[in-house]
Amino acid sequence: MIVIRLLLVALLISVAALGLAWLFSGNRQYLGYIVRVLRFALVVGVVAALFYVVERLILR
Repeated sequence: MIVIRLLLVALLISVAALGLAWLFSGNRQYLGYIVRVLRFALVVGVVAALFYVVERLILR
């Protein structure tokens, strides 16, 4: 559970940094990076949730 929390903090920091980079530079490439990071985080979150559900069903 601590790993998921650390990954969530890293996600928030990276999105905030990319958002600030976009605000200061105006380069729209940073918005693409934000979308990629969020898409990757969504996939990792779904996989983690599936592992959690499978674990709960097996250990029931």
